[in-house]
Formats: sequence, C-alpha cells, structure tokens
Amino acid sequence: MSIKSQLGIRLKTLRKARTLTLMELAALSHVSASTISKIENGALSPTLDLILKLCEGLNVSISQLVSESDETAGGSTAPNGRFSPARRDEGVLIDTANYDYLYLCSELKNKRMVPIRARLKARSMQQFGPLFRHGGEEFLYVLEGAVEVHSEFYAPIALARGEGVYLDSTMGHAYLSTSDTDAEILCICTEAELPQGR
Repeated sequence: MSIKSQLGIRLKTLRKARTLTLMELAALSHVSASTISKIENGALSPTLDLILKLCEGLNVSISQLVSESDETAGGSTAPNGRFSPARRDEGVLIDTANYDYLYLCSELKNKRMVPIRARLKARSMQQFGPLFRHGGEEFLYVLEGAVEVHSEFYAPIALARGEGVYLDSTMGHAYLSTSDTDAEILCICTEAELPQGR
C-alpha cells in the first residue's frame, strides 16, 4: 500500500470517527471537499499546509494523523517507558514541492515531539514561495549538505553539516538547500497546543 493511500485511509477513519461529512470537514479545515476526497482516495499527496489545516479541522495532532497504529486518543495519558526505534527509511513519507518529509516513529500517537527527517528541494525564496508558519517550536539539525534558514524576524543564516538552529515555528520560516544536491536535515517539532474543550 502506498504512503498516499495509508494517509488517506487514516484521514477517512478520523473523519468518520467524528461523524463528519466531507463538506463538514471542508468547512472546519478550510480545505475543499474535493481535495479531501482526493487525499482520502490516495489520488493526492497533501502538502504540510494541507495536513496542518486538516489536523485543525479534526482537532488532532500531526502525529495522530500520520500515525500507523489504531491506538485511540481517548484522553488517556501516554504510558511510561515509551520506546520506538527509528529504522532507516521507515516512517510516513509526505512529498511536497519544497520538502520530502519522513515522519519517524509514526506508530506512536500523542507524542510531545514530532521527529522528521527531511530532504530540502528549494534553492531560492522565489522557488520556495511564502514563509511557512505553524504552532509549536522546532529544532533543525543539518545531516548532509548546506542549508540557508530564512525567518520572519531575523537575517538569513547559513548552516553546514553538524550545525543547527532552534526556532519558534509560529514565526514565518523557510529552509533552503544551498548544496549541489538536496540537503538532508533532522527536524524535531513540538506539537501545537490544541484548544481545550474541543
């Protein structure tokens, strides 16, 4: 089964568990019903922006949407002693215009951190487009190549292999590869706080 199909099935399962129609989720997430249908049927690989909007509409975290398990959120606290190896090339892959995201340890839900290995494709801000922002905080560490980090409030900085940066994810930001080949990074994100009582 393809990664697009897995994510689509997970999205449909979460939508139906909340007894939402496509139109109702479209209204809550500000993503068109036709786009949601294409994602659910494995015909479209969503961008991170779409994933975040769908998570907001469903009132779930990213880890709940990309999780491979059927563990339910149910308000229970996570058990002590959680342990999940991250094997080479295992996880949930999301392919977007600017990044290929590989969500690691995707079988765990309700994580406080979301570990992501990413390949950076964009080489310029013109190619990247508008700065991206989302809830939480993140730490980026360069595994291979060279990276230029652009942000809303700071001058761009260059990072070489073995260097990193910690930032507030609500501040607009973009990661560009300045290598001859696509740069590889490890990004550890915290989940945005979900509104209480939803």
